[in-house]
Amino acid sequence: MKILQIRDKLARGGIEILLFDVLKNVSAFNLEMQIVTFSNGEFDKEFLDCDISIIKLKRQHPIDLGLVKSLRKVIIENKIEIVHSHQAIEGLYAFLATRGLDVKNVISHHGSTYPLKDKLVMKYLIPRIDANIAVSKSYLTRLAINENFNTKKNFHVVYNGIDQSKLDVTPSDLKRELHIPDSDLILGMVGNFYGSGRDQLTICKALPKLFKEFTNIHFVFVGGWSNENSVNFLNCHKLCKEQKILNRTHFLGARKDVGNILKTLDIFVYSSNHDTFGIAVVEAMLAGKPVVLNDIAPMLEISNNGEFAEIFKSKDTNSLLQALKRLINNSDNRNLLGQRGKIWASENYTISNHIKQLKLLYNRILS
Repeated sequence: MKILQIRDKLARGGIEILLFDVLKNVSAFNLEMQIVTFSNGEFDKEFLDCDISIIKLKRQHPIDLGLVKSLRKVIIENKIEIVHSHQAIEGLYAFLATRGLDVKNVISHHGSTYPLKDKLVMKYLIPRIDANIAVSKSYLTRLAINENFNTKKNFHVVYNGIDQSKLDVTPSDLKRELHIPDSDLILGMVGNFYGSGRDQLTICKALPKLFKEFTNIHFVFVGGWSNENSVNFLNCHKLCKEQKILNRTHFLGARKDVGNILKTLDIFVYSSNHDTFGIAVVEAMLAGKPVVLNDIAPMLEISNNGEFAEIFKSKDTNSLLQALKRLINNSDNRNLLGQRGKIWASENYTISNHIKQLKLLYNRILS
């Protein structure tokens, strides 16, 4: 079975990390998979370093008929049976390039809110392709209610998966890097500051009271920001500066050693305005860390309705503080929650489970 994955650009985000993990592991499942991109990305080198070849095509215009022709040639020459896309523009190019060919089209829906033009493209593509994938049951519901997509036919839920091998690493020497005493606890969140998806600000609002009650705690935020899209970061940094807690609140930016950092944390905390799956949360669970999550539907879903996490009420700093205190004050509770969460995530959200589910779906649409 020959599959072509399409990604416009290999930036360093959740979709790209998922594709990286899939392509590294897919040969063990007797699948031949390649990836094509339309522009250079910061993640290209890591794909190539792992011997994952990238077919490079160049997109000259938003709608580039020359690119359609080039993509069609790649599909024919490589005898591709399934083209798998991950956003509207990719799906459109795949749909156009496969017209008249005996090639199946699959689109995974990862995003939180579709811009109008992407929404119109998706409304056109959804009933015309062979399979649509939602990354969680809660996101499938959102696609129907918020985006008004027809999800009654042709939709499937395939949970994202994490490559556990990248979490089997030596913990980062974060305490030495940040000059934190060995006896102190480190809490942390992984999530970029771009856009409106993550809610680091609620955590920052809770930190002054937390630090006042516990003098042995530091908090780290791992995630990038940019000058063009930095409102969320600026608000967080300003609040921490005004509260004089920057000496115990550390903004690390984008990091390549996330697995190492997760191993160092004592508690993983995640707050989100809207989400679809929560790859960073599952990584923390697989690393054996106790997790504290806000009560939006995707977080409840991946924690089995809070059975494998401490849950706090969204935007409620007092609720967050109480959830944190339950774990800070009891190391046995922390360890037990971390162990139980790791078992749960290992049974449901590994890259092996993800590829197995993909293969079942691919076989279904081919037959």
